[in-house]
Amino acid sequence: MSFIKNILAALLRRLKILGPEIVRYNDLKAYTMVNSITLSSDMSTLYLIDDGRAVPFKLREEKMILVGSLKGQITVATSLAPDEKAEAPAAGAEDPDASSSGILLRSTDEEGNLRVVKVAAGPEAQWTIAFNSKFQIMALIGVTEINPGLTPDRPEPLKPQIFTFDLNDLVVGFTRIGNALLLTPMRRGKKVEG
Repeated sequence: MSFIKNILAALLRRLKILGPEIVRYNDLKAYTMVNSITLSSDMSTLYLIDDGRAVPFKLREEKMILVGSLKGQITVATSLAPDEKAEAPAAGAEDPDASSSGILLRSTDEEGNLRVVKVAAGPEAQWTIAFNSKFQIMALIGVTEINPGLTPDRPEPLKPQIFTFDLNDLVVGFTRIGNALLLTPMRRGKKVEG
C-alpha cells in the first residue's frame, strides 16, 4: 500500500497538486538516541542529556558524581564522599579476584598512588565532555589558557588537552574542589552470580 502512496505522491508533486511542504508521517523512522553528557560553561554542573531533557548534577567537594555506561548508554549517579574508599575484598574461593566482586575500586598506578586527573576550572579554562557510544569512550577535552590576544584577527594558538576514559572498564568520579575539576577513574567490577 505504501508503494502506491509513494507513486501517487510523486505524481501529484510533478503535477504541482501536492506541495513539497507536506510531510507524510508514515515515512518517518524513529531512531534511538544515545544519552549525552556535558559540563556547564562555568564547569560547576554536569548535565546528562536524556531524551530531550537535561538532568543537572552539581559538582561539589562533598559528593562525587559517578559517570559510567550501562547497556551502551552513558549514565550518571551521585556517590561516596571523596575521602571514602571502597576496601578491596578478601580473596577466597567464591571471590577469586577483585575485578569480579562488584565493588568499585579506585584505580592505582604501579606504586599504589591514585591516578586522579586534576584540571584547572577557572575563568581562563574551558572543558567539555564527549562520549563515543560505539567504543564506549568518554573524553575530557579542554584548554587552560584562553587568551584571545590583542589582535582578534590573529589569536594566539590554543593547546588543547585530551583525557580519555574507557567506560567498558572504568567508572569515572567527578568532583569540583575550588577552581579544579578532579576526575577519579575506578575499576568497574562485574558481579559474580552464584
